[in-house]
Amino acid sequence: MTEVVYDLNQGWNRMAAEMLFPGRKKGAREKGGYSEKLPFFERRIRANGGTALEQACGSARYLFPLLERGLEIHGADISGNVVRFARKEAEARNVQTMFYHQGMAVFNIPHQYGTIYITDGSFGYIADRDQALSTLERFRHHLVPGGQVLLEFFGARPMIAPINDSPKRSRPSLRPEAEGEICKTQWGADSVDPFEQVWQDKRRYDLYVDGKCVDSEVHTCRGRWYSHYEFVMMLERTGFEDITTYSDYTDEPATKDSSSVVYGARRPRT
Repeated sequence: MTEVVYDLNQGWNRMAAEMLFPGRKKGAREKGGYSEKLPFFERRIRANGGTALEQACGSARYLFPLLERGLEIHGADISGNVVRFARKEAEARNVQTMFYHQGMAVFNIPHQYGTIYITDGSFGYIADRDQALSTLERFRHHLVPGGQVLLEFFGARPMIAPINDSPKRSRPSLRPEAEGEICKTQWGADSVDPFEQVWQDKRRYDLYVDGKCVDSEVHTCRGRWYSHYEFVMMLERTGFEDITTYSDYTDEPATKDSSSVVYGARRPRT
């Protein structure tokens, strides 16, 4: 079987989206921090008022529970595959919302929002620093005056374990016709450049039927991590004000011991 490598920076491909979309929805409720993350974003979105946008929404595993809490939220993602699944899920739930097939570095949506938020460190998948700055400018443009952007990071420590040393995680495939199917996933570092603050990882997805591998996908993904003051200066440079941090889904400021850091910044009111 010829190995084809896909660029995850362009979104989940067919197999990754098809195999993992249902599992990521289910896994969100089991993942540590979920019970704190939802109330945190709910508080911020309600305080800011108006409609919110979740950029890099993926499977919308956070967006749908927030909709259930009575918030108005749109979603956007670079992957046409996951947007297609999210739209089907919204239809199945009889939920009225909007999903846009647009990556955060190029999105141009005919709305302005009270809140734009990104979870799970996905902003770091923009590896080009100039593109990251232009993305922040797009966020500011798509906020109402006084609106807030919320960007979650998981600290400044890149993942360094190579893929060959990382364990495979197995789960039953959750497609309706998938009895007897097992999806095995594995991911790890392909390269890390501490000087440029850039990393690249590799992710492998294998589909087994009755113990035989019948389909595989390999994705690479490139990203960048930032120091605290570097990112604050990026927000200032792109026209944001009232810049703050939130530690571990609380209203307390982040410290070196924070596992999760959410940067908050506002579009000026005038």
